Amino acid sequence: MKNGAKCRAVGLGAAVTKSGEHGRDDIAGAEQAYQLAIDSGHADRTPKAAFNLGVLREDRGDFAGAEWAYQLAIDSGHADQAPKAAVNLGVLREGRGDFAGAEQVLQLAIDSGHTDMAPMAAVNLGVLHDDQDGAERAYRLAIDSGHADQAPKAAVNLGVLCEGRGDFAGAERAYRLAIDLGHADMAPMAAVNLGVLCEGRGDFAGAERAYRLAIDSGHADLAAKAAVNLGVLREGREDFAGAEQAYQLAIDSGHADQAPQAAVNLGVLCHSRKDFAGAELAFQLAIDSGHADLAPKAAFNLGVLREDQGDFAGAERAYQIAIDSGHPVAASFAREAMMQPRIRDG
Repeated sequence: MKNGAKCRAVGLGAAVTKSGEHGRDDIAGAEQAYQLAIDSGHADRTPKAAFNLGVLREDRGDFAGAEWAYQLAIDSGHADQAPKAAVNLGVLREGRGDFAGAEQVLQLAIDSGHTDMAPMAAVNLGVLHDDQDGAERAYRLAIDSGHADQAPKAAVNLGVLCEGRGDFAGAERAYRLAIDLGHADMAPMAAVNLGVLCEGRGDFAGAERAYRLAIDSGHADLAAKAAVNLGVLREGREDFAGAEQAYQLAIDSGHADQAPQAAVNLGVLCHSRKDFAGAELAFQLAIDSGHADLAPKAAFNLGVLREDQGDFAGAERAYQIAIDSGHPVAASFAREAMMQPRIRDG
């Protein structure tokens, strides 16, 4: 039982900056204060209060009240608060299924030309669009803005969009752009995506280079994902020493998901190469991780390993761990294995 599936990074969903300043311990008092500021008609304080009131009401589930407050901030035409409110209102409407209304206010934020909010709105609009051409236009707006955060997000999303419609050359260009922009999160995400894309097209050398980029980034999540993917790639090409090295990188990362995944993969690899001691160590690492999915699978695999070596008592102990986990697959397989005569009869 081996879990060697590719770890695929996906496009970014809608993101919104909330900057409400209310104290949650005095919501009624905060709302009263914001209303006073709104009623003052002050050119700066009124739209800021309206925006913050929208955040407060949205956080407590008063969506109609939040929409009213955000709209007030939008209608003020304030250079900062109006586009911020438009982005928040867009996400609020999208969450409530009002996609046409969401698109309308996100377009307002884009049209404002705000340095931060216009690119953010463009990314959100791209995510919202069912029309792929419209989504591409929105992502390109964000990319063209050169925004330090939103341009790389849009490039990753554009890559996912292009790949999904079979434009692999366009996807590669978008992922490479995101990599070149050097964003701490988006560059390694694009590298993992590019690796999967290259691998799927048979460009194994390109896939290896992309995975190495993600690994070298040291990203807390994506480096370990890339290491697992690299291990699977190398194993498939019968570079077993290289695969072992890649899996060990993921194990050494200590990542909550990828380390036990790599340990299971390494255990299966070692078992197939008759490195029984190495396999046992790897499976035991995965078991000790306590991972809800991978620890039971490792326990089953350890049972198979021990059974193959004639250690039926040890196999029974391992199978029992898998059974006790209640895992829907590993426990069932382990019960079946325990019913075999050589295990049942010791």
